[in-house]
Amino acid sequence: MDLVDRLHRQVDRSPGAVALVADGHRLTYRELDERANRLAHHLRDHGVGPEVVVGMCLPRGRDAIVGLLAIMKAGGVCLPMDPAHPHDRLAYLVAASGARLVLGGTAFEVPGLLPGPEVETLPGTPPERRSGPDNLVSVIFTSGSTGRPKGIGLPSRTVENVADWALRTPGPRVCAQFCSLGFDMSLQEVFGTLLGGGSLVVVDEEQRKDPYLLLELLARERVERIYLSPSFLRQLAGAHLSRPVRTPLALREVIAAGEPLRVTEDVRRFLTEVGAGLENQYGPSETHQATANRLSGPPAGWSADPPLGRAIRNVTVHLLDERLAPANPGELYIGGRGVARGYVGQPLLTAERFVPDPFAGRPGAVMYRTGDRARRTPDGQLEFLGRIDDQVKIRGFRAEPSEAEAAIAAHPEVREAAVVPHEEPDGGRRLDAYVAGRVEPAQLRAFLAERLPDYLVPATFQMVESLPLNENGKVDRAALRPPADRRTAAPYAAPENEQETVICGIFAEVLGTERVGVDDEFGELGGNSLAATRIVTRILREFDVRLPVRTVFEQPTVRGLARAVEAAVVAEIRALGAEEIAAALPAAEEP
Repeated sequence: MDLVDRLHRQVDRSPGAVALVADGHRLTYRELDERANRLAHHLRDHGVGPEVVVGMCLPRGRDAIVGLLAIMKAGGVCLPMDPAHPHDRLAYLVAASGARLVLGGTAFEVPGLLPGPEVETLPGTPPERRSGPDNLVSVIFTSGSTGRPKGIGLPSRTVENVADWALRTPGPRVCAQFCSLGFDMSLQEVFGTLLGGGSLVVVDEEQRKDPYLLLELLARERVERIYLSPSFLRQLAGAHLSRPVRTPLALREVIAAGEPLRVTEDVRRFLTEVGAGLENQYGPSETHQATANRLSGPPAGWSADPPLGRAIRNVTVHLLDERLAPANPGELYIGGRGVARGYVGQPLLTAERFVPDPFAGRPGAVMYRTGDRARRTPDGQLEFLGRIDDQVKIRGFRAEPSEAEAAIAAHPEVREAAVVPHEEPDGGRRLDAYVAGRVEPAQLRAFLAERLPDYLVPATFQMVESLPLNENGKVDRAALRPPADRRTAAPYAAPENEQETVICGIFAEVLGTERVGVDDEFGELGGNSLAATRIVTRILREFDVRLPVRTVFEQPTVRGLARAVEAAVVAEIRALGAEEIAAALPAAEEP
């Protein structure tokens, strides 16, 4: 019995229960199942079966969840493709994965499939089962050290194991679907909810970027569990503390994953006020989740840097040296049921990272070499010590600086480039680029935006005559210090009033630069969605005015944001005045 068989069993148990809330729709288990079954028959008619990769280029929402389930029901392998990513990158994913067709996309080398009314005439019963626990169900692409992303083949058993972990005890029944479907944690969200009879609430793109809108959704839908990157958890906590939603949250469990967890005072206060617990999960996409640490006791007593915890059920973790001998500290290797099959179409890289497991006691067993350094504490928990290479996590996504370097080097006016990770003021990470060539930073940013997802586009571009070299003739990355001042192409313009002065200070603090002019562009200063969230949260605290996060992108200068703040203040005054006038009017007499 695999994922799909177990989902069918749950449909039989609770056919009328709400399974999915998305795009203003509520689907019961029976309705969701029948939609996915019809599409699965359609996919079968187009040749989809076991080990056949199907690209899914659909926006977040009901259709994407139905598409994911349908591909699996047809026995195929889902390749999530974010429609917001550059077309060249998506085309590479299709080619590298060997996808036969793309659901929702037609601008690729393989056939596109746009389901029409004919799908509604197909059977609502499940297609005949042809795949099992060892067949692939998903290919997840992550940043690659060779300059190209690499695809990780996840079999059904890997996803089942993490779903079982989520369902190990009776717990929250309403879960937010927050993660990108291109992030392996989304599979835990989906199947850790649906296999247990819970309701999955899809968070739309605007809500994923605006913590205030997300808080309203969580309150309105009575969401009890959410998976977040630690970076966004800090933003959500700050938004709640600045202006709590009127309806109390029902949140009971927050799972932090994707990057090292740092528990700030805001996070402690937030979780204390809403009464939610916190679990720190760890695991690269090559193994999905591997360890967990549910923080115990009141939040006030939690460590700022909690351990990774212990291995989850059916997973083994080993700390080894370069000879694969036990060492503490050492490099972290992961074995057991959760290990992926390998990198799709890359046998040499698979052999390098998925090595024979001498501790498993069975032939053919492999373990994954993570590249993470860790140590085991006296009580058996694992503590993360860092990487043995340059890989970093940017807003929860794996980022290989060499992939960004390769994209920059492809520009015809670039002679050489280096990309170095540095720490942000809030404890997160960013990429800074150092470029020798005849090109402007704005041109490079636009060039990369057509080739890389936003988390791989460097925050700053420092133009240099040449890159520094060490005594061995290699690039001296230690000499490439973080820029103290992220100046833009615009000439410096000083603030002209108190509002602009305050917002200039907010920009400088959030973006980690010494001085900001009122005409400096947010994007050119290295701004991203998380930085925009911090800016609107600070504006709320300073001016008691709530701006949507998108305002920072629509009005990306201090001058523009100051005007937006002033307009919002005027609108609130008018609204309050209208309410007071309405309250003062005598009530209409009954006829």
